[in-house]
Amino acid sequence: MPYSAEEISKAVDRLRRKLERYIHFPRTLMKLEAMWSMYMEVRSGSSWRVDAAETEQFLQAILRSSVGTLWCDRAQMLVDELDERPECMGASPVVTMALIRVLAKFGDVQRVNAAVQKAADKHGPEWSTGVTDYIETRVIALARADLPKQAAEMLEKSNGRKAAAEQKGCTKPVHPYAVALRELMLAWTRDRDADRAWMCLSQLLALGYGRATREWNAMLHVHAVDMRYRFHLLEQVLGRMRSSGVTYDAATYNIMMHGSLLRGLQARWKEWFHKMEKAGHTPNAVTFTTLLVQLAHSGQWSEALQVVRYMRQNNVAATAATTSSVLSMERQRNRVNRIMSHFRRQVLKGGEIAVSEFTVVVAAILDSPKKWASETALAIRCLEDRRISESAVVDALAARLPGIGTSRIPDRPLLSLLQDDAGSVAGTFTRGIQGAFPESESRQLAVGAQRRSFVQTLNVVIRFLLRSHNWEQAETLVRSASEAKINTSEPHTLVSLLHWCSRSGHPQPSELKEQIAAASFVPPSALATAQLVSSVKSGDMANARVLFGQLEKQTRDFPSIRAFNAQLMYASAIQDAELLESKWRQMESCGIMPDATSHRTRIFCYSQMDNLLRTRRAYSDMLDYGNPPTFPAVSAMVRCCVRKGDMELALRVMRHAEHSHGTALNTTTYNYVLSRAGGSIDGMATMHGMFASMLQTSDERICSALSDVERAVEREKLRFADLRVLKAERDGLGSWLLRPAETRESSARLRRALAKWTTSRAANSAEPTMFDNEPHADASAVPPADSPPPNATTFIIVMRASGQHAQWLRVVQAWEALASFNHRIDALATHRVHAATHRIAPFSRMIGWTALALTQLGRHDEAKTLWAAASETGVLSPSARKMGMEKTVRQLPVR
Repeated sequence: MPYSAEEISKAVDRLRRKLERYIHFPRTLMKLEAMWSMYMEVRSGSSWRVDAAETEQFLQAILRSSVGTLWCDRAQMLVDELDERPECMGASPVVTMALIRVLAKFGDVQRVNAAVQKAADKHGPEWSTGVTDYIETRVIALARADLPKQAAEMLEKSNGRKAAAEQKGCTKPVHPYAVALRELMLAWTRDRDADRAWMCLSQLLALGYGRATREWNAMLHVHAVDMRYRFHLLEQVLGRMRSSGVTYDAATYNIMMHGSLLRGLQARWKEWFHKMEKAGHTPNAVTFTTLLVQLAHSGQWSEALQVVRYMRQNNVAATAATTSSVLSMERQRNRVNRIMSHFRRQVLKGGEIAVSEFTVVVAAILDSPKKWASETALAIRCLEDRRISESAVVDALAARLPGIGTSRIPDRPLLSLLQDDAGSVAGTFTRGIQGAFPESESRQLAVGAQRRSFVQTLNVVIRFLLRSHNWEQAETLVRSASEAKINTSEPHTLVSLLHWCSRSGHPQPSELKEQIAAASFVPPSALATAQLVSSVKSGDMANARVLFGQLEKQTRDFPSIRAFNAQLMYASAIQDAELLESKWRQMESCGIMPDATSHRTRIFCYSQMDNLLRTRRAYSDMLDYGNPPTFPAVSAMVRCCVRKGDMELALRVMRHAEHSHGTALNTTTYNYVLSRAGGSIDGMATMHGMFASMLQTSDERICSALSDVERAVEREKLRFADLRVLKAERDGLGSWLLRPAETRESSARLRRALAKWTTSRAANSAEPTMFDNEPHADASAVPPADSPPPNATTFIIVMRASGQHAQWLRVVQAWEALASFNHRIDALATHRVHAATHRIAPFSRMIGWTALALTQLGRHDEAKTLWAAASETGVLSPSARKMGMEKTVRQLPVR
């Protein structure tokens, strides 16, 4: 409905009064949002627009209170509207400078440069001569865009011009640029260049500035995260901070605790925690997040859980980083059900989901995508509904999700690019490294609040290519970046490159060695850990021995769960049980709890040594620590039991893993047990029981290809369409209340339906987690895993064992079961193409055992008919056809 002229006039007068009050009195962001909404409403209902003076006032208000880059678009819109009005003569230099200040606040360098160029074209190159803070604003824009080198060059040129003006007798005072120096110093600390940051801070102190706590905390932090500096150097920085008259705040204590934990100084961080409380600073969410992130990362999970309990007792709200740390900890302990349960509850609450939490969820899904089809569809729907902020890490993970190719996800250009072939991705980023594509495309590829720069996005893409086994394209990007002097030495990238070298057998390139040597912000134990794992996997035990000695020394200063896992892997590779137990005890003495990798390595080591007693103890320890059995651990335990002749224990372990924890075993493990069980007459019943369970496996276990997972995801996504309708009905109370009372459903019923759908899982029930405030009933039981489908080796094992014990009818039944199983596979293959790969083609030994069994049962004609049919269809090998049925049968290993 259009507004009247009188209403428009009153609204305009009110808006003008609001602008004047906003300039002269402090106001909040909420007031700014309300004022903007009012302007947009007036703008949509009339032709009135703000003039030049009001535009400047609006820009000043945005500069004062705005939060978020959305205000850059709004500020640009105001100036563009002013340029489009001929009566206003376009934006004046004053308005242009106000716009540049807003853009500089958020580090939008591209728009700042465009505004400067536009003003120079309109008003001449000297338009900024009378603006005292022009250079300072440009420097701030570059510094906040994390371009400290360009900012320093601009500031240095400006100082040179001013010095030349003073020599010519110019009496104009030199502006000290204190704010620009401060922003430049903070940019150098974010770039982790402590030397240049100290230089800027010294200049600030000489000008009488630089005594704010924030600047010194930034300096303290850059020393805390740089592993070249020992802890006493941090205390020296703290001493200079005290001598400069700067007071400590809560962030100062948080940084000291962070630095202590990075260096493995457990007593020091507790000492600083008590100092913080004694100084009267209340530990906040950042304090506990700092502690929890480092404790969870190093494997000290018992202390991490104590921090969580302390937060609950003191009603400290958990941050996204806190929750993601606990989720990462649960993922390391193989408790993925808890992660998915928390994710479903977060979706039920509505609103945006934190990037860090979503990253852990997607990574857990990718560990076993066949198991989490419903959660995969839920994650894709969250991306489609824009509930996840833009992030390069999220895009790189989401690009590997099954079913993502058919989804329409808006405003994520990097995700769209990563769905192309690896060559196209590598080519695009190679052009970006060489500067061969426009700035707009570069801006699109540098995505995410956490991954803003192109270099950081490049690191993510390199890791994406490595994990997708596109090693040649990743190496091309690394070499191109090295030639362009672009540093790709992020910790995760270095570790991925080292693992790639170990898997591919490729020697470490010289560029990688240089990056490892220059990676001062990675704990030494982290790089030594990756190098030791790489050497062990590639079989270079001589180099592994040297690296083990180095890591052993570094672990004393920088203990972590990954470092100990690498040492356990080395001990397992050389089969040194005493060394492994020594490292296990050392790990526990450091307060580090073993994770799923630690337990698996220990079980595998003792299994390879055929030490059943120690293998059984290691397996029991894994269960006692609350870690569910993984397939590699179960397989190693079962093989050790079978080799030592304890078939009963092997079967008990298999049943417990499958029925109590839902661990799916593969066909090779079953065949290993079958081959040993059929060696004695007492084990024949066990063998035939396991064989029958393999024949009766479910269709879902047979058709478990990734294409089938994608189809399951598509089915689940259709259910999410209904979910969105339900949610819209629940949230849109206005339209819901307009319905007649007899036709509308209650909101409680809608909410119950939504909750029931979100938390319902046919295959994995929601488990109680540490995030639950109220006690839950025991819902930890999971459905048993199906037995794996048989393969050709399974049938020949059963036939040979039955024939050796003269159970000829069992041999014939196995042959008939083969035909029945193939018929089932053919039926499944009509609508699931992947099922055809499980079809078992008979071969000479199967035909020979079946013919022998039929002969022993007196069914000679059937045996000859079977042999003739096999010969005609080409099933028999040339040697078998040449020897004939009787000679082939006589060569079978019958006792």
